[in-house]
Amino acid sequence: MIKIKTPKLSKKEESALCLECGECCKRYWITVLPSEAVKISKFLDKSKSRFLDSDCVLDVKVYPKSTQGVLTFSSALFPKRVIDLLRKEINPLPESFFVVPQVVLKREEKNTFTFFDGKTNMQKRFACKFTSANNSCDIYPVRPEPCKEFPFIAMPGYREQYPFCELFSSTFKDFSIESRIYYRKIQQYFKDVDEKGFSRVWLNPPKKGIFSLGDKELGQITLNELLEMIPKQNK
Repeated sequence: MIKIKTPKLSKKEESALCLECGECCKRYWITVLPSEAVKISKFLDKSKSRFLDSDCVLDVKVYPKSTQGVLTFSSALFPKRVIDLLRKEINPLPESFFVVPQVVLKREEKNTFTFFDGKTNMQKRFACKFTSANNSCDIYPVRPEPCKEFPFIAMPGYREQYPFCELFSSTFKDFSIESRIYYRKIQQYFKDVDEKGFSRVWLNPPKKGIFSLGDKELGQITLNELLEMIPKQNK
């Protein structure tokens, strides 16, 4: 049976659907831009450096790329440990990679309320550290832009169905303008990192995080390893 989207739900109805589920907070690493980190740290009454150290981690993704461009670097620059992780998945190693260095909110294993497939229970799940047991958000007023737009993100590469999301199947919102604005912010962020260097865009960034080939997580990475991979302007 195909569900027909209703044009609009009340805010109370939307909230009820989200609090019954909370899957988006449990499935995804949530990207934070520098300006968002400032707002969240102020909301938490923390310094930005303390927020980045205690509540965030690095998220470094690489993609094979043969042509030069923004954030494209030779694999000859990569630390040996990173090369070893990549060679387990792709061999021979490409000469260059598109490197995507971001900061994301930490995820923690916690007991969370889950309503899924008609069942309601408490489950131990990895989730955004700001997700409460009842699926509410501890930083809701200053949550990052992807959280505000989900599941109606209308950016290239994000136009997909979310079968687990009851809100998506129950209503419709046009966030195309907001998505385009956010997409431009992301593009500017990558340009800034490429031109100025990661360590200048992020003062006192997280010291470690996750390393992935595309969407496949390969292991851990440190800030020093990242800076070796993208040396432009970082010294």
